[in-house]
Amino acid sequence: MVAFGVVGGSLLAACGTSSATSASSTTPVASARSFQATHFTTNLSKVCPNPLIVQTNWLPEPDHGALWELIGAGGKMAQYTYTGPLGSTGIKMEIIAGGPGDNYLPEPTALYAGNPVIRVTPDLGMGSLDTVIQLSKKFPAVGVVALQEHDPLVFISDPKTFPNLSTIHSLIAAAKKGAHFYVASLQTAYVQFLISKGVPESAFIGGYAGDLAKFATGNGMIIQQGYATSEVYNLQHNTPAWNKPVHFSFISHYGLNDYDEVVEVAKNRLPAMSACLTKLVPMIQQAAVDYIQHPSVVNKVLNKFNSGGFGASYWSTSLAYSKAAVRTMLKYDLVGNSQGGKGPIGGLNLSRIQANISTLVPIYAKQGSTNYLPGVSASDVATNRFIDPSVKLPG
Repeated sequence: MVAFGVVGGSLLAACGTSSATSASSTTPVASARSFQATHFTTNLSKVCPNPLIVQTNWLPEPDHGALWELIGAGGKMAQYTYTGPLGSTGIKMEIIAGGPGDNYLPEPTALYAGNPVIRVTPDLGMGSLDTVIQLSKKFPAVGVVALQEHDPLVFISDPKTFPNLSTIHSLIAAAKKGAHFYVASLQTAYVQFLISKGVPESAFIGGYAGDLAKFATGNGMIIQQGYATSEVYNLQHNTPAWNKPVHFSFISHYGLNDYDEVVEVAKNRLPAMSACLTKLVPMIQQAAVDYIQHPSVVNKVLNKFNSGGFGASYWSTSLAYSKAAVRTMLKYDLVGNSQGGKGPIGGLNLSRIQANISTLVPIYAKQGSTNYLPGVSASDVATNRFIDPSVKLPG
C-alpha cells in the first residue's frame, strides 16, 4: 500500500449476519460463494441501494479484505471494479478501487462529486478519518465502522543503521545524524505533526509514490514511509536491490493514532442510508472476522484481480504477500476488537478521535485551510450507532 497524505488533498478505514456468528470461527471458507450465500442472508433489497457502491482508498489489498469477503469469489472483475452478489441479501455490491480508479480523490470528495473515472457516485467510501476531519465542512462524511483498529502506517529503516525509532526523540536524533525521511508530502498531517514536535523540516523529502529504490540505495540514511502490511514485505522479498530484513516503527506510537480504513457515508445521505447501515454494518463486522481468520479465498481473488490487468501494472498482491499482511495485522493488533480488545470489532473510539482532532485542527488552521468544520468534534465525523456489540474476533 502506498501511504498518501491528507493535508491539502488525499491520495490515499439489528445484526445483519444471520445466524452465522460462530461458523467462520470453526470452518474454513472452502467455497467463497456458498459461504457468502449461507452466512450473509439478511434481506437488504428494500433498505439498501442496488448495487451498493463502495469506493476504496487504494487498489485492492488485504487491508480491504472485509469488503471483498462480502462478495467472495462470486464477483465479476472489470477495470477498477469488482461486482457480485452480497451473499443472498438480494442486492449486488460493487467495490471500486481507489488510486488510479478514482483519480486519487479523497473519499469524502468522491461521495459528493462522484468518481471521475468510473463515473458513478459511491454510496459509501472507505478511507482515513483524518481526511474526514480535514474535509468536514466542504465534504462532510461520517465514519460508521473501522476495518482496522490501528493505523498500519510506519517508518521503515535499515536495522543496522537505525534499529530503534520508537520515539519522536529518536527521530530527531536520526535527523541530526543526517538521516532523511522519505514521505509522500511534507503537507501530510502526520509529517506536520512531527515537525511541530521538533523533527527538522529539512530532514523530510517529499514525493514518495510507492518507489523503494531511494531506500534500497540510500546507504541506511533513508527512512521510508510505508505500511507494515505492504512495503515492509516488498522490501524484504520483492526488492532485489535490498531483499533483507528492515526495522519499522508505527507512526501511531508517536501520538497521532488515526483510523486508516473506515467505511464512511456522506452526512447528507446518513438519514436515508440509516436503515441500510443498521443491517449492513454488522455484516461488515462479521466479514472482518471471517476474512482475518480464513483469508485464503479472498487473497486468491485479490491476486487474480491485481495480476489480471484490472488494477494497475505497478500493483500486485501475491498469495505470499497477502498471507504476510494478514499475519502482520494479527500480530500487531491492526485488526482486532475495539476498547483494548474488550469491545466489538469495527468500533470507533470517540475519545481517541477527539484527541486526534485536537492535534490536527491547529495544523489545518496554520496552513489556512477552510475545508474543516470550525469546532468539529468526534461525533461530527464518526458514530457507533450501527455497530453490533456482539460481533467480536474470538480469543
